[in-house]
Amino acid sequence: MGYDRNYTREEIHQILCLSERRQRPGGIHHGHAIARHSEQREDPFDRRQIKQDSTFAGRKDQILAIQEALHDPVGQAELAKLNTHGVDSCTITVQLSAQLGKIKANVVHSPMAKVAKKWVAAQGPQQYLQKVDVTAVFVLVDKVLPAPSWAPLHIQTAYPKDYR
Repeated sequence: MGYDRNYTREEIHQILCLSERRQRPGGIHHGHAIARHSEQREDPFDRRQIKQDSTFAGRKDQILAIQEALHDPVGQAELAKLNTHGVDSCTITVQLSAQLGKIKANVVHSPMAKVAKKWVAAQGPQQYLQKVDVTAVFVLVDKVLPAPSWAPLHIQTAYPKDYR
């Protein structure tokens, strides 16, 4: 059994919880899928330097989105790369289909201005959209345990990539 397998919702939730604030394998950053991209985030307006910042409306939305991303053919192909020696991480971006219309997010748009070929935060109010339908999700995955283990992955981050 490789990393490209089906993960239960319970296992995905456990992976998320174990990954939160755990240092990324081989990296310096800590897992933050829950703290920055779920309803647990304290202030959705705190990152003005990002043009579009999004959080899942609830933990269930986040788990359903990650489950679809991991089980999608694109996600399975990316997870299969983790079976290769020396490959420790993968990124998964998928358009939702099975859960389309069921997964909700809150999105903040911050005003930006182009200064010397670089986009920077600008003056002005941020736009806040609540309970929009998520149409795509991004997941950054690392392997931390052998594939047959319970919860062998580390989810560094997972957030709504697009919405309607």
